[in-house]
Amino acid sequence: MKDNKLLHILHSQVVPAVGCTEPVSVAIAVATAKEHIGGTIMNVTAETSKNIFKNGLRVGIPGTREKGIPFAIALALSIKDPQLDLEIFKNVTEADILRAQQYIDSDIIRVGTTKKDYDFYVDVNLTTSEGTVQCIIESNHTNVVSIKKDGIELISNQKDEEHTQEDAATIESLEEIYDFIEDVSPSDIEFLLEGVEMNLAVSQAGKKEHYSSGLGFTLFRLMESGALSADTLTRIKAYTASACDARMGGLNIPVMSSAGSGNQGISAIIPIAILSKELNCSNEDLSRALALSHLITSYIKQQTGRLSPVCGCAVAAGIGAACGMTYLQKGTREEISMAMNNMIGSLSGMVCDGAKGGCSYKLVTAVGEAYQQSVVARSHTTIADYDGIIGGDVEQSITNLASLCTVGMHDVDKTLIDIFSKERSSLS
Repeated sequence: MKDNKLLHILHSQVVPAVGCTEPVSVAIAVATAKEHIGGTIMNVTAETSKNIFKNGLRVGIPGTREKGIPFAIALALSIKDPQLDLEIFKNVTEADILRAQQYIDSDIIRVGTTKKDYDFYVDVNLTTSEGTVQCIIESNHTNVVSIKKDGIELISNQKDEEHTQEDAATIESLEEIYDFIEDVSPSDIEFLLEGVEMNLAVSQAGKKEHYSSGLGFTLFRLMESGALSADTLTRIKAYTASACDARMGGLNIPVMSSAGSGNQGISAIIPIAILSKELNCSNEDLSRALALSHLITSYIKQQTGRLSPVCGCAVAAGIGAACGMTYLQKGTREEISMAMNNMIGSLSGMVCDGAKGGCSYKLVTAVGEAYQQSVVARSHTTIADYDGIIGGDVEQSITNLASLCTVGMHDVDKTLIDIFSKERSSLS
């Protein structure tokens, strides 16, 4: 039963996504609302939790040169196939983009933050010549809990079976994860190899073309020129940055996500894939390492929250990648826990200041540290117990990390949004 539970978590949280998942979630709410009403669209308002607003403010929208939630909304009003969930922008056309720009030019879209103290919340209200419709998403990116048309409930607090199972499926301990990784049948987790192919394809695109910040593109050029050594560490950083650059720059192809985030999927998968190839590991070992990485990512996000004031690519997926790479190097459970503690001690304060081109710099820091700590842990070198945020064991360290994220940094997103607002005012 536990195996089935963890397999369900892997199947539900390791899924393809096109573009940053926060504006995509808002787009899903808009497209869902539009399906329930006809007529000429007159205005759209969207209120989101602070972390969604922050993550959607400056990120590229897939298939376009545009950024931000307003354009994601306009594009959602224009597309013809809204049932693709996290791949809602997969089939965007030039005609869709032109229609979206017309909605932007008509100045009918308003986006703000909700006063409700929710970690994950999207509330869209769509007004047309035929009436109004409201769609609310809570808890995760695709979970529609309420649809009202002209004030009449069509759906109320109705979670589908998949979301109900996902909410109920919680990981109890690290030992549960370790037992699963050792015992699971290779055939049950071989589907995770699809994420390797998918995310490396995105990385190849970022390697060949300057997207977004261009960090990955530049790292490859520096290796080619000899300015940087083409060692394992630099290649892990370059491939990871290239994938992130392409995704944040709006490349319209899917990445395999992890625990609700495409960038977490990039961090959780690519370093392990690069190291596995270098070590000539079997597909079975690679699959188990990937499963470990994804489950550790999910376990930490389960405690810190799906969206957090700290960078999930560092303090969740980065830690997962460190564990997976330690496993590939024949690390023991003790050594995997050492790598985890070392990552928590070194990266726990990295703030998430929204999804944008600069995310590739954070991912490079996270995956570089993940590789380094996987090697260090194999030498049985680890941060001492009760050293700063580190607890008496790794479970306590994760609990301390969660407390830092959920309590200690409670107002960070508000502060960041205030900073962004001042910056935008100075540019206008």
